[in-house]
Amino acid sequence: MKIQEIMQRIEGFAPLGLGLNWDNVGLLLGRRDWEVSKVYITLDVTQTAVEAAIKAGCQLILSHHPLIFRALKGITDPILIRLIQAQVAVISLHTNFDVAENGVNHALARQLGLEVLSVFSEETGATYHHISVYCPTGYEDRICQAAWEAGAGKTGNYHNCGTRHAVQGYFEAGEGARPFVTKPQNGYVEETELEFNCDSFRLNGVIKAIQAAHPYQTPSLQHYPIANSNPAYGLGLICSIDGDLSLQQVAALVKERLACPHTKLWTAGMALDSPVRRIAICGGSGGSLVASIASKADVFISGDITYHTFLDSRIPLIDAGHFYTEYPALQLLGGFVSTLGLEAQLMPAAEHEYGRYLQMV
Repeated sequence: MKIQEIMQRIEGFAPLGLGLNWDNVGLLLGRRDWEVSKVYITLDVTQTAVEAAIKAGCQLILSHHPLIFRALKGITDPILIRLIQAQVAVISLHTNFDVAENGVNHALARQLGLEVLSVFSEETGATYHHISVYCPTGYEDRICQAAWEAGAGKTGNYHNCGTRHAVQGYFEAGEGARPFVTKPQNGYVEETELEFNCDSFRLNGVIKAIQAAHPYQTPSLQHYPIANSNPAYGLGLICSIDGDLSLQQVAALVKERLACPHTKLWTAGMALDSPVRRIAICGGSGGSLVASIASKADVFISGDITYHTFLDSRIPLIDAGHFYTEYPALQLLGGFVSTLGLEAQLMPAAEHEYGRYLQMV
């Protein structure tokens, strides 16, 4: 399979347009016409990961953290040079994978045995758009189907959403016009207004699909960004857990299921035997979200939580580390690669530099 085809399939798995504007996601090294049969999957593109990928005969590294994050003034990094010499491509799926429908936090929820209830921050790198188009009576289903197949009409867990309204259209045909209705009755045409919402990364394709399905020479079509976001995507999840577990038991569960050698538990003054019903999670570094979660969950599980974030938090926090809260997502990436008919090799946690070199003393 060519890298170009892999990139097309990624748009259905973790669309690049979801990535936050400060991020760097997508194909970061390599050519789109390179052939791939085996993929090495890792959180970070480190020297160890690169050598392991080359030794395993992989033509592509699929990572979570970007290989290239800041602008380069020269290609002198030994890792980049080694990858170029070996013709191993790199695709990084970072914040787009964090906020995707089945992304980093969903993998973390499954690893912890949690049931996902909702996202708690609808922050993404995409915008949500409203589309309105007018069509003659009888063409509604054809145009709706074209728009839906191109990605319009998705709102949260619902698909093929939209509205339709009967309207009266007016026009005067100018020179070179080829009107679909040549003789309007009483000066107007019976039409239907169709309305959809659409994510920005699908917008161009949806507009082209509507235009192709529409009988008019020049369809009357408007689109504009709206303030609200698509609840299908978001950073972090609100979850529930089966059984009556205490705060202390949840902390122990996190340590066990993430194979985390150390965790930090901030009780926020709550007793260790306090019951936990709703759990907020965010893989990686979720400290910036703590203030927005206080009224939504009994405890927040994440990584990289700072001293002052602990002190300021009004709810208990469990810091299981950046690495351990994101590592379960590699299984999800492996599953995606398998759907492409490619061989996937996951970097074992114990072989990652973080697992090998970090010692608790």
